[in-house]
Amino acid sequence: MNPGNDRQAGNAAPSDGPLSGCVALVTGASSGIGAATAMELARQGADLALVARRTERLEELAATVRKEGRSCAVLTADLQDAARARQCVEDAVRECGHLDVLVNNAGSLATGTVEEGDPEGWERMIDLNVRTVLHTSRQALPHLLRTASEGPRGVADVVNISSVAGRLARPGNAVYAATKHAVGALSESMRQEVTARGVRVGLA
Repeated sequence: MNPGNDRQAGNAAPSDGPLSGCVALVTGASSGIGAATAMELARQGADLALVARRTERLEELAATVRKEGRSCAVLTADLQDAARARQCVEDAVRECGHLDVLVNNAGSLATGTVEEGDPEGWERMIDLNVRTVLHTSRQALPHLLRTASEGPRGVADVVNISSVAGRLARPGNAVYAATKHAVGALSESMRQEVTARGVRVGLA
């Protein structure tokens, strides 16, 4: 885990935006959905903690985020390691002060039939698509519940990124679809567990 240096003091954070004053942790933030989500959160006023394996890509995104006037912590980690997945939450809170939003976006996709698929690819999908979501969510919940209880918005958020495969299984996609169905079930159960205490759980 390599916490980046990263809040840039030179840019004063603007006070406008519905998420002004909020901190969002985005996993799998170095490209694709994760990077796009991070930028939209910044435009809405959130400060960010970005997690992925590719430090250079994260630093490039962080520089763009800072141009929006937001602070940004860079955390390099392979979230397939459960201990690192848990630690990245604590690093984000230490770097940024608190946590309002967790976006579980990190994931893996490997296609192939059950008969001919690659077991190593299956294990990586299960680790990243299910176990990482579980470990980061569990580690983040005490912080999110505190924010919901004590913060000015009165709420906090977990957003789990799923897939069409989480609703519709197809040949050659069995294990990936299974992991995304699991994310859906986990999200719904967690929503029922914490929503009354101000933590909203969404599935995207």
